[in-house]
Amino acid sequence: MEQTFIMVKPDSIHLAETILKELDQHGTRIKTSKIDSIPLNIVENHYSAHKEKHFYQSLLDEFVNKPVVIAIYEGDNIVERFKELIGPTDPSKASAHTIRARYSNDSIEKANAENRVVRTVVHRSGSIEEAKQEIQVWEHLFN
Repeated sequence: MEQTFIMVKPDSIHLAETILKELDQHGTRIKTSKIDSIPLNIVENHYSAHKEKHFYQSLLDEFVNKPVVIAIYEGDNIVERFKELIGPTDPSKASAHTIRARYSNDSIEKANAENRVVRTVVHRSGSIEEAKQEIQVWEHLFN
């Protein structure tokens, strides 16, 4: 059974229950936790692949000491199914039925012009390998 990692981001924390209920219809949620203040080391580990990118510091600023809701889901082909359900990283390019299209009016272009990260509402693992790494980073924070 495949697993994936989900994080409702700080700017969308008020939507956490709505988003998770929607995801519950497409996979089995096996763990959930609300984190009131994410430590720097967790954010650095989670986003280590972006360390050399121009937006890395704004990424840290967006998450450190802010609240998130994290969850692990499992199911057949869950990573790919949640990719389709949540949509691409650029909400402006997401299909109307996706979570990112419905709950975000942001775009990569807009974020770059304002020198900040794209507000994508929710993080989802991009691959099975990424899901395993992310679950390992966050595992000790689950209740």
